[in-house]
Amino acid sequence: MGGSGGGRYTGPSSPTLDQRLDKIREQEQARLEKNIGDYLRKLLIRFNDRDREKIAARLEAIHKLLGQDVEIDQFLLGGSVAKHTEVDGLSDIDALVVLDREDLRGKSAQAMLDAFHKTLKDQLSRADVVSVERGRLAVSVVYRDKTEIQLLPALRSGHTVSIAAADGKSWNDTRPRAFQRQLTQANQRLGQSLIPAIKLAKALVGSLPKQKQLSGYHLEAMALDATKGYRGNKTPKALLLHILRHASERVRTPIKDATGQSRTVDAYLGKAESVPRRVASQALSGMARRLDAASSLGQWQAIFGEQ
Repeated sequence: MGGSGGGRYTGPSSPTLDQRLDKIREQEQARLEKNIGDYLRKLLIRFNDRDREKIAARLEAIHKLLGQDVEIDQFLLGGSVAKHTEVDGLSDIDALVVLDREDLRGKSAQAMLDAFHKTLKDQLSRADVVSVERGRLAVSVVYRDKTEIQLLPALRSGHTVSIAAADGKSWNDTRPRAFQRQLTQANQRLGQSLIPAIKLAKALVGSLPKQKQLSGYHLEAMALDATKGYRGNKTPKALLLHILRHASERVRTPIKDATGQSRTVDAYLGKAESVPRRVASQALSGMARRLDAASSLGQWQAIFGEQ
């Protein structure tokens, strides 16, 4: 019956304490990733809460009011964060309104904007509209339900579409769909997560002091640049972090404007390695570091200004 002696247990070994701790850490990290993902989805729902059907109906009403010699081209990210009647880029507006009017040919961009503003102000129903405000480049219409629509007028001549230049007086020939095509293609390639990531980046940058903020169009251009060769995780969270890291370096040098609206999308920051560019670089890298270091949902919420 013997059995004493040097016999050894050969059954399955018990997990070590380290293995159990590693498993717990993996589960906690997976839970945190899920909670952060759910939180970002809720944020994006709030960012997208503008009534698209209502805005489309109002653009159609404006189209009818302006007559047949007009095209209205809606833009993908229009109004996604805040309204700026200065107009940072074509994608910061709700619609490009392309006029085909003989009476405006040969006149200044300012004359076109004045005529466009006057037409809207005179003809839009005051039963629905609170104000029609003229900015340097665009016109904003504010409705009684607090909906705001920003319209950028342009003039067509043959195949050329021209908008007001930054000075508000001279003209810039533009390719209004060039940048949007690139952005749409990149968004499709990245599983429809690029545009949500851009909106999250805009929300973060929009919370910075004014002197550190970047234009929406500039952020979009840097985000698009960040996707070149990207092979990482295709989630809004992963892309947000990648965009912030990439932009913290890319912001140091000018980036070309694909639409032709201007020579660069970021002339407002001056030449390469200017003080404003270095300040922006530090702000973006700081955001990326804080998000990287955040180890709880509460810390993510605090970074987005929700605690």
